[in-house]
Amino acid sequence: MIRTLPLTVILLAIGLGLHGQTFTRSINWSLEQKQVNRKFEAESMQRGWVNRLEFDGAIYPDPISMIPHYTELIPLPNTISDISQLAVRVEYVGLELLSEDVLNSVAHWDTGEMEIPHEQFDVFRSRGQSYLQVTIPGVRFNRNAGQAHRVVRFNIVVEERPQVQVSTSMHSYAEHSALATGAWVRINVSKTGIHRITYSELEAMGLSNFANVSVWGGGGKQLPFWNIQPSYDDLVQIPIWMDKGSDGIFNKGDYILFYAQGPVTWEIQPSDSMFTHSIHDYAERISYFITTDKANPLRIATIPNPSALHTHTSTSYDALVYFERNDTNLIKSGRQWFGDLFDVYTTRTYPTGLTKPVTGGKAMVRVNAAARSGSPSSFTVKANGSTMGTMGFSAVNLTNQYLYFAFPTEKSFVTLYNTGELTIELTYNKPSPAAKAWLDYIDINARQKLSMGDKQFDFRDLESVAPDQLTLFTLQNATNGLMVWDVTDFHQPVNLAIDIQNGVAGFKRETEKLREFIAFYVNQAYGIEVVGDVPNQNIHGELQPDMVIVTHPNFLSQAEELAQIHLEDSGLKTLVVTNQQVYNEFSSGTPDVTAIRNMMRMFYSRATSEADMPRYLLLFGDGSYDNRTQSTSNTNYVLTFQSENSLHVSSSFVSDDYLGLLDDNEGEASGLLDLGIGRIPANTVAEANVAVAKVRQYLHPSSRGSWHNQLCFIGDDEDYNSYMKQSDELANFVKNNFPRYNLEKIYFDAYPLVVSSQGASYPEVTKAINNRFNQGALIVNYIGHANPTWMSHEKVMMINDVQLWRNMDRLPLFITATCEFSRFDDYLHKSIGEHTLFSPKGGTIGLVSTSRVVYAGQNFMLNRNFFKNVFAKKEGGEGTASDKYYRLGDVLRIAKTQTGSDINKRNFLLLGDPALMLHYPDLDLTINEINGHAVGSLQDTLKAMGRVEITGSVAGNRDYSDFDGEATITLYDKEREVTTLSNTGLEPFVFKTRSNTIYKGRATVSNGEFRASFMIPKDIMYNYGSGRFSLYAQNDLFTGSGFFENFVVGGLNDSIGTDTSGPGIEIYMNDKNFVSGGIVDDNPKLIIHLADSSGINTTGTGIGHDLEATLMGKTKTTLVLNDYYIADVDSYQSGRVEYQLSNLSPGDYDLRVKAWDVYNNSNESEVSFTVKSEDRPVLSHVLNYPNPFTESTAFYFEHNQPFEDFDVSIHIYSPSGKLVKTIEYQYPGSGSYRIGPIYWDGLDDFGDRIGR
Repeated sequence: MIRTLPLTVILLAIGLGLHGQTFTRSINWSLEQKQVNRKFEAESMQRGWVNRLEFDGAIYPDPISMIPHYTELIPLPNTISDISQLAVRVEYVGLELLSEDVLNSVAHWDTGEMEIPHEQFDVFRSRGQSYLQVTIPGVRFNRNAGQAHRVVRFNIVVEERPQVQVSTSMHSYAEHSALATGAWVRINVSKTGIHRITYSELEAMGLSNFANVSVWGGGGKQLPFWNIQPSYDDLVQIPIWMDKGSDGIFNKGDYILFYAQGPVTWEIQPSDSMFTHSIHDYAERISYFITTDKANPLRIATIPNPSALHTHTSTSYDALVYFERNDTNLIKSGRQWFGDLFDVYTTRTYPTGLTKPVTGGKAMVRVNAAARSGSPSSFTVKANGSTMGTMGFSAVNLTNQYLYFAFPTEKSFVTLYNTGELTIELTYNKPSPAAKAWLDYIDINARQKLSMGDKQFDFRDLESVAPDQLTLFTLQNATNGLMVWDVTDFHQPVNLAIDIQNGVAGFKRETEKLREFIAFYVNQAYGIEVVGDVPNQNIHGELQPDMVIVTHPNFLSQAEELAQIHLEDSGLKTLVVTNQQVYNEFSSGTPDVTAIRNMMRMFYSRATSEADMPRYLLLFGDGSYDNRTQSTSNTNYVLTFQSENSLHVSSSFVSDDYLGLLDDNEGEASGLLDLGIGRIPANTVAEANVAVAKVRQYLHPSSRGSWHNQLCFIGDDEDYNSYMKQSDELANFVKNNFPRYNLEKIYFDAYPLVVSSQGASYPEVTKAINNRFNQGALIVNYIGHANPTWMSHEKVMMINDVQLWRNMDRLPLFITATCEFSRFDDYLHKSIGEHTLFSPKGGTIGLVSTSRVVYAGQNFMLNRNFFKNVFAKKEGGEGTASDKYYRLGDVLRIAKTQTGSDINKRNFLLLGDPALMLHYPDLDLTINEINGHAVGSLQDTLKAMGRVEITGSVAGNRDYSDFDGEATITLYDKEREVTTLSNTGLEPFVFKTRSNTIYKGRATVSNGEFRASFMIPKDIMYNYGSGRFSLYAQNDLFTGSGFFENFVVGGLNDSIGTDTSGPGIEIYMNDKNFVSGGIVDDNPKLIIHLADSSGINTTGTGIGHDLEATLMGKTKTTLVLNDYYIADVDSYQSGRVEYQLSNLSPGDYDLRVKAWDVYNNSNESEVSFTVKSEDRPVLSHVLNYPNPFTESTAFYFEHNQPFEDFDVSIHIYSPSGKLVKTIEYQYPGSGSYRIGPIYWDGLDDFGDRIGR
C-alpha cells in the first residue's frame, strides 16, 4: 500500500511556500507477483501470460515492460501554472535489490536493451487549483551492473524557481456577439480565392442598406487543439472590394469581391521549408456571414507601387499541389483518413497540372501512406518516369487486433524538374497477395514560371524573402482588368497597383517576410452558396451557467425540457444552445468541435471564483468517427474529438474529455478536466424522449425504494481470475468504507458453465444479471471482456436481454470496465451500451463506459477511483443529499483527475446526464432496540423460530421527529464463503458473500420512529455469526438509509410453537384484474400474493424450501423467487412477489407456485394463460355482466398490450340490427391485461330505455 500524507497536511505544507518542500513516500509491495495477460504486446513478442510486480495504486504506462509506476497529484499554490516555475527532484532513500529469479520471471525486463523509464513531472490545473503531477518508476535499473531495485522509500523535493516568466494565453472575449443585433445571412464557400456576390444576390437575401454591406468570417483553418495557440473570438470582419460601376452607386449589375479561405490551407514546415496542406477535419465547406446592419464596414484599400528601386526580381514561384481523398478510416477511429487503395491495382499516376517549370528547377514531393502486410513492403515513387526513391513499411501482426492495423510511413523526395507536366507515380511492391496499401496524401512543391492562366492564380516565392528586400514580381500573360491582391494576412487583404506592359504585369512589394498573392480577373471569381438567414443570438452575452447543453436542433425541445427538470429539482442554471449557434460565434459558422471547447473556455475564464465556473457540459446528440460527411446515414449530430492516431487500435480514441480541458497549457488529450461531461447519443427524437423521460422518472418519488441500498459487482472468469479479484476488491472497499450498501456478487466461475456445439455459456449468470437489473440497483459494475454487441466471451448479456428489462422505476448506473461496450461513434452499429440507455421500458439511467479498446490495469485504477468518490461526501457538505454528495459528472471528473496522465482514461465516457445525482440518502436510519434491548447494552442473538421485534428511528443534522413515511427492513443471514467451480481449469477463487435474506418487510414511520416484528424461519444457517439489518425509509420529501450488524444470527429457539398449515397463494399477471385462462403479452409481470399466520420462508437455505414458480409451456422452467418477496406494511404475515417474465413464445402456459412458511409448511397454487404476440392487439373474453340485466350491466374484455393506450368504442344493437347506443371510452395503458368494468345504464343514445 502507498502511504501518503493526508490531503489536509499536503495543502497546509504547500501553502507555507515552496522553498524546499519535501514529501516522503513509502511503497508497500505485494508479496506475490501477479500473472496478467499482455494483449497489446509488440509485434516481435509473443502474446500470453507474464508476471508483473504490484503495489496498491500502481499504474503501468507501458503494457510491454509492465514496469509499475507511482503517481500522485500534489496541490500547489495557484500562482504556479507551468513546470518551468518549479525544480523537482526525487531522492531515493530506500531501495531493494531484485533477485535474478524475479528479473527473469517479470515481463520482458532486459536491463541491457530495454528503454529505461524516468521520472516525469508536470503542472496542471483543474477548476482553478494547480497540481504537480508526479510519475515515478517503481523500479530503478542499473544498466551497467545489470541490476534492478524496487523503490521502497523516496522523497519528492519541490522548489520554486524565482522570477520565471510563463507565457499565458492573453485571449479576450467579446462581451456580446456581433450576431446579437442586425440581420445576418450565412453563406458557404468550398474553395480558397476571390468570391463575388452580385447586387441581385444581395437583394435576394433580403438585405438592404447596401452601402453598409460587410462580410465576416474566421477563415478555412480549423481551430487549434491547444489552448495556448491563438484563435479568433466571435465573428471577425473581412474587408471587401465594392464595385459600384460607372455611376458610383451600388445598384443592379454591381458586385462585391472578397477573399475567402476554403477547407484546404497550406503552411510551411520549418524543418524542410516545404509547404504542407491541411484539410479541415470537420467541414467540406467554410461559412461566412453577411450583414448590412453594422456601421463602418471595412473596404479593401489599394496600395500604390513603391517608387524605390527593387532589390530582387521574381519571375517564378513555389507552386503547391496536393492529392488527398478522405474516403476510408481503416479502424473507424481517429482523424487520419485514407484514399486510393493499392491492392488489385498496384500502380497509380497523379498528374499535377504543373506545366511551366523553370530551368534548373526542382520539385519536392512528400508522400504519406500506410500498408497492411505480414512482412515488410514498400512504395516506389517516380516523377515523370524517373525513380525518386522508395519508402518502406514495417510488417504488422495480422493476428493481433490490438496493434497496428496498417503501418504508416511518410517520406519526402526531391527531383529535378525542367520540362513538361510533372506527373507522380506510386507503385506498391506487394510481398504477398493479401498485402495492401492506402495513400493518405501527396504534397508537391515545384518551382514554376509566374504566368497568368484562365483561372485565379495564387502564388508565393520563398526565394524573394530576405531582410530589407523589395521585390519586383513580374507576371506573364497579363491583360487589362487583371487585379492582384496581397492576401498574406487573411483578415487584411490589400489591392496592389500593378503596371501592365506588353502582357507583363509588374508590382513591387516588401518581402522581408513571405507574402501570399492572388491574381485574378473578375469573371474568374467564385460564386457562393447561400445557407440562409441567421436569427440573432448572443452566447457571449449569457450569464455564467452551471451547465451548458449543446444539442442538435432535432433534440432542442428535449434538451430544454431536461434543463427545466434540473431547474425545478435543484435550481441548476442551464444554458441550452444548438451546435450551430456555437459554431456561429466560436468557429465562424463552420462545424468545428473546438468551438464547443472554446465556448466553455470563455465561461471558465470569465469566472471570478470556483463557484462561478461552469460545472457540467452535456452533448445532446450522437456523434460519429466520421465528422466530415453529411448524410442521412451518418449520425454526427454533435461532433466528436478523435485522436490523431487512426492506425494503432489500442492507441486510437474518441473522447469528450477534450471539451473540458480548459487551462492554458492543455489541449488534445493532455491536462486535467475542469468540467463534468456527459453525452446523450440520441439518433432519433424517440431516443431523446426516452433519455429525458428516464431522468424525470429517476428524480420522481415513485422511483424511490430499497434498491437504492443495492450495489452489484459482476466479474468475468477470464485472465487468471483477475476480473473476479478486482470486482471483489471493489466490493470489499465499499463494504469497509461505505457499509450502508448491500452487495451482490455475480462472479462467473461461481456458476455452472454450459458447453454445447454453439460454444460455452453461463445461463445462470445471464439470469442473475437480468434479475438484478429488473429488481434495481444503485450501481451495477462489470469488469471483464466485452465488445459493442455483447458482454464476455460467453455472451452473458446481449442486446436481446437488454430489450427485455422492465425497470423504468429502478434504473441503475452501469459501469463497464471493459472494451468498446459503448462505442457510440460507429454510425452503422448501435452499441449494447447505447441500447441500455435508450431502452424505452428499462435499462440504465447512464453508463460510465468505454468507447475503444482499453487496458485492464488502468481500467481498474479508474474504476477504483470512481468508487472512492461516488459515495464520498463533499467537503463541508451538510443537509440533504444534494448538499452532501457529488453529481455524476463531478465524480467522473475527480476520478479521472486522480487516475494520472495515461491516455486509457480518455476512452471512458459518461453516457447520460452529468448533472444527475444518484439516489443518495438524505438521512440516516438506526436500529434502537432488538427484542426490547437497547442495541448498545448487549449483543442479541436471533435464533431460528424465534420472534423478533425491533424499533428504529430517523437521524440527521436536525430533529426528524416530524418524519412520517414508510421504512423497508431487510434482515440478512451471516456471510458465507464461496469457492468458485474452476470451470476453466484455473485455481478456484474464494470470496465472501451475504446473499440469504431472512426477512424483508415494510413498516410505517411515524414521528421519525418505526417498529417491526417477524418470525425467524427454521431454514437459516445454524452456525453463529454476525447478521445484518439493512434499512431504507422514504416520504415525499426525504429518503434515508442505514444498517446494523452488531448482533448474532444462529442456533434454534428452545421454544417452538405449532403451525401445520401452508401459506395462502393468489397468482395474477400484471394486476389483480387477471383471471386464470386469460391472455397476456410475451413479457408479463408475475404477481403472487402470499399469506400465512407465521410468515413466509425466503431464506434459500433449506433444500427444496425455496419460494418457487414453475412455468410449463413447450419447456419447463423453474424460477426461484426468494429475493422477490417483500412483506406488507406492518405485517410479516402477508406479502407479495413481483417478477418480470420475458420473451415468452406464443402459446398456452401453466404456472405453478409453491411457497413455504417459516415452519416449513408448504402449499401450491396454479394458473393458466395464453401468450399472444405484441405485434397486433388481440382481444378475448369479451363479455358483459350481468346478462340479462334489468338496471345496468358492465362490459369487460382482455387484451395482450397492457402498456398501450386504448380508445374503446362499444356499439350496441337491437335484435333487429338497429344501432341504439355507442359508448366511447379512453383507457390508459396501466399495465393490466383486462379492461372493465365499462358500465351501461341500459338507455339508448336519446336517454330512453331500450324496448320502449
